[in-house]
Amino acid sequence: MGGGVRKHLCDLLRIFSRPDENFSVHGIFAERGEPGLIAELDDFKAAGNFDYTILPTMQREVRPLADMRAYGQLKEILREVAPDIVHTHSSKAGILGRHAASNLGVKRIVHTPHVFAFQWADGLKGRVFLALERQAAKRCHSIVCVGEGQRADALARRVAEPEKLRVIRNGVAIPAEDTGVRERTRRMLDLEDGTPAVGMVARLAPQKGVGVFLQAATRVIAQRPNVRFVIVGDGPLEDEMRARIAALKIGPRQIQLLGFRADAELLFAAFDVVALSSLYEGLPYVLLEAMARGIPVVATDVLGSRDVVLDGQTGYLAPLNDAEMIARRIVSLLDDATLRERMGQSARRRVATEFSFESFITQHRQLYRE
Repeated sequence: MGGGVRKHLCDLLRIFSRPDENFSVHGIFAERGEPGLIAELDDFKAAGNFDYTILPTMQREVRPLADMRAYGQLKEILREVAPDIVHTHSSKAGILGRHAASNLGVKRIVHTPHVFAFQWADGLKGRVFLALERQAAKRCHSIVCVGEGQRADALARRVAEPEKLRVIRNGVAIPAEDTGVRERTRRMLDLEDGTPAVGMVARLAPQKGVGVFLQAATRVIAQRPNVRFVIVGDGPLEDEMRARIAALKIGPRQIQLLGFRADAELLFAAFDVVALSSLYEGLPYVLLEAMARGIPVVATDVLGSRDVVLDGQTGYLAPLNDAEMIARRIVSLLDDATLRERMGQSARRRVATEFSFESFITQHRQLYRE
């Protein structure tokens, strides 16, 4: 559980485990060594009506024997907890958890896919995942789509009946105005005054198209040698990315890979442009967090990102895998401070009105209390 899924779930836990919400929450997690996760869960446990269980047998990949063990253990935990509501998140937990809860007779089962597995799988694997998702959908009462594009895609693929698919957009808080945060953050990243900075905050996995981002970065640097690129995140491609950056014929520190940062949300303040080269998305928090700070974005024109970015108004959308267009859009923003300011302010207003944290929580509260 990393990246946007972790943020989404921890945002829900932070609110609904509070004593004043009158819920008792028990989390079941497939912990895979994400930095800081256990400490975060322990903080929730100390502060409110929350407890959790780690389920090491539930793995990301399809492993039939391990999945059968995980399913059996899930049933035992759910039988002991005896919940009124089960809310599953992501593909593996969503398939196993919905079947386990349904077979135990849980009255209310909700699922948030974040990204449907069939969105990224091709051929036979994609068809199998779609079939599994349709079967699991019959076991739950509501499927929470994080954006309108995701719901439309689910309807087109006949995942579930229209009345079962509801949209609750991801939401973020608008940071308080702080005139000194940009200077402090840039100083922390050793960014000199006047040095343009482009950021990407992402899990370093194939989904994020990180190779395309590197191609775009080298094109920009060839035209604007003073630009710095900062990549924040870790993941299975981290070592490969470090090797590729080291092999590039560019100056030192022109492309920095910071790895995992617990303060990633704060770092947006240091950037002039934020880019995201994803191959697919649910509804990306990275874009919301950048836009909430008034930073214009350049993202690939994929499901989820196009729900967030108004092309030409809050940033730009570029065709999938088009490093040249991503680079051109970045350069156009870096070269025009007035355009950056106008788009950034428009982006901030869009998040405040369409993707607020308050709306995200209120709609989940309504869903749970139905």
